[in-house]
Amino acid sequence: MLDVIAPYWNFLLVHPLISLLVAAYDLVHDFGFAIVAVTIAIRLTLYPLFKIQIRNQRAMQELAPAMADLKAKFGTDKQRLSKEQMKLYQERGYNPAMGCLPLLLQMPLLLAMYAAFNQAPHLTGASLAQDLIPFVPNPLGPDQTIDLTAHWLPWMTTCPPAAVGQACGLGAPDPWHLLPILAGATQLISSVMFQPMAKPKTVDQQQKMMQSMQYYFPLLTVFIAWSLPAGLAIYWVTTTLFGIVQQYFVSGWGQLPKFLPFLKKIPSPADRTLAARQQAALDEEQRDMATKAAVASNGPGAQNTREARRQRNRNKKK
Repeated sequence: MLDVIAPYWNFLLVHPLISLLVAAYDLVHDFGFAIVAVTIAIRLTLYPLFKIQIRNQRAMQELAPAMADLKAKFGTDKQRLSKEQMKLYQERGYNPAMGCLPLLLQMPLLLAMYAAFNQAPHLTGASLAQDLIPFVPNPLGPDQTIDLTAHWLPWMTTCPPAAVGQACGLGAPDPWHLLPILAGATQLISSVMFQPMAKPKTVDQQQKMMQSMQYYFPLLTVFIAWSLPAGLAIYWVTTTLFGIVQQYFVSGWGQLPKFLPFLKKIPSPADRTLAARQQAALDEEQRDMATKAAVASNGPGAQNTREARRQRNRNKKK
């Protein structure tokens, strides 16, 4: 089965990725910098999708107080709670499914990068010419190999001349395991920033499990990167740092100031907007609760008022 899929997998992802790495290597003459450049290019290309993810992340933070309020009121009535949550999602323009899309895209890229590093040590100038996209020039002679060294990482082994088929440089695991640890550390920072600054008090077990997983994932990152090519760790560190910068501007520091108190004195561009929209979501839900009470005592007229308010919110979003 894998033999049938492999040519298509190489054609669609692995060989284009190798071509991008070679093109960047031809410009910067350092394979480590080439990985950084290609990673940033990929993140910029996929920026619209990651922007949707962070907006959904931001919306979830804004809705956290209102969600906690709903769970306090309807915690024992799961059907009613689910209905009210969906109404709240619609009113605030939040789509839970969209948060998973960038992750689904990242996994094939990570696997393709792994495949590229597995193939790179076996490539000579002659074999590389068959894999390159036509407009990417081949910087190697027929018998030359790609230098997989990152010259700015002195602890990484240098690839010897004509090291065809040998895993060396960024094609081999980090001998000191510093890059896998750095990948886990940056993932931990991103996970802490992902958590809203003010955690709602909730007994929702699913939400607690998801919060716990955000702290286990950095350990999983270190475990995976420990024995894989070091170039993958550089890719992971770069893409995570890019995401951290996005999170800073869109959703703020999250819970990072809890561990680094000096950050409390450095407000992010998102802090004021986030606090205002959190309060707006909570106020909206409280007004809805008051409207329901009015419907129960005054008849269907108040329900029309609520629907009109919802329509106004939708129009504002458009």
